Amino acid sequence: MSIKKKLLISAVIMAVVPAVLIILLSVLLVGVLFIIHPEARVSLDNGIYLSDPYIVKLIVAWGIMSLFAVLITAVCVQFYVGRSILIPLGKIATALEYLKNGDLSYEFSGSGDSELYNICLSIEELRLRLQRNVRKGIKKDNDRRMLLVNISHDIKTPITSIKGYVEGIRDGVANTDEKRMHYLNTIYAKAESIEQMVENLSIYSKLELGKMQYNKTETDIFGFIGSCFEEYMIDLQASDMDLETDIPDVRVIASIDKEKLRRVFANIITNAIKYKKPGRGKLKISAEVTENGVIMNFADSGKGIADKDLPSIFDEFYRADLARNTAVEGNGLGLSICKRIVNDHGGKIWARSKAGEGTDISVFLPDSVLRKDEQTK
Repeated sequence: MSIKKKLLISAVIMAVVPAVLIILLSVLLVGVLFIIHPEARVSLDNGIYLSDPYIVKLIVAWGIMSLFAVLITAVCVQFYVGRSILIPLGKIATALEYLKNGDLSYEFSGSGDSELYNICLSIEELRLRLQRNVRKGIKKDNDRRMLLVNISHDIKTPITSIKGYVEGIRDGVANTDEKRMHYLNTIYAKAESIEQMVENLSIYSKLELGKMQYNKTETDIFGFIGSCFEEYMIDLQASDMDLETDIPDVRVIASIDKEKLRRVFANIITNAIKYKKPGRGKLKISAEVTENGVIMNFADSGKGIADKDLPSIFDEFYRADLARNTAVEGNGLGLSICKRIVNDHGGKIWARSKAGEGTDISVFLPDSVLRKDEQTK
C-alpha cells in the first residue's frame, strides 16, 4: 500500500472513528442514565427529555467519554502510522547515516509490502552491492600487489639464468660447439619468456584502461593458425614435444586482429610447454567448421589441471596449485588475456582437463566474423 493511501486512511480514521464512538457512547450514556435514574425522564407531548438536574451530569460524562474515544483512536492511529511509516523511515535514516559515513555494517531486517519497506530493501541491496564491490576492490588491490611481487620474481629468475649462461660462454665453460649452442638456445628461450611476460603486462594494462585497439582485417583463419604454431616449432622440439595438426583444407576468411589472436594462441601453446610432464610430450592442434562458426582446439598431454582449479583458470592473476608450487614463471595473466581478446572478437574460450592427463583448450569464433570460401587450398 502506498504512503499516500496510508496517510489518507489515517486522516479518515481520525475524523470518522471518534465521531462514531461519541455518538454511540452518547446514546449508551443516556440509556444507562434513564435506567439508573428513572426520575431523570420528563414526559412531554413530543417525547422524553432529561430534567434539568441531570443535564450537567450528562454533559460531563459525555465530555469524558468523548475524550476517551479520541485518545483511543489517536493511540491506534499512532501505532498504525508508526509501524508502517515511522519505523521504516527511522531505518532508512539510520541506514543512510551509516552509508554517508562509509560504514557498510548496518544490516536492514524486517518485512512488509509498503513503499517504505521496498525502499529499505533497495538500500539493503545497495549496501550489499557496495560491500561486494569493496571486497572486489580490496582483492584486486591485493592481486596487483602480488602481481608486482610475481613480476619481480618472474623476470629476475630468467635474467639470473641468462647471466649465468653468458658468464659460462665468456669464461670458456661452454668449450664445445654443442655446449655453446645449448647455452645460446637457453638464453634465447629465457629472453623470449621475458618478452612474453612484458607483452602480456602491456596488453593487460591496455585492457584495464580500456585503451586496447583492435585492427581487424580479413584473414584466412586456418592458414593463420598454421603460421602461429610454426613459430613455436623450435620451442616444442626443444621441450621434447611432438606436434600433431588436423586443420581442414579449406579457406575460411575471418575478420580478426591477427596480432591479438596470435597472442592468444601463443599463450595457450606456451602453457602447454610450461606444464609438460617429464618425458616426451604431445600437443595436438585441430580445427573444424561448424554451423555456428569455427572451433580451434589445443590438446596437450601435460600435467593437467585439478577439478577445483579448472573453473578459475581464466580469472585474472589466478594460478593453480600446480603453478604456484613449481618454478614455472608466470603471473596468472596469460589465460585471462586470452579470454578478454576472444570475447572482444565475439567468441568463447573454455577448457577441459584432468590432473595428470593433460588439458584441452578450445577457442570458438562465431559466424558473425567469418566468410566461408568455396575455394580449397
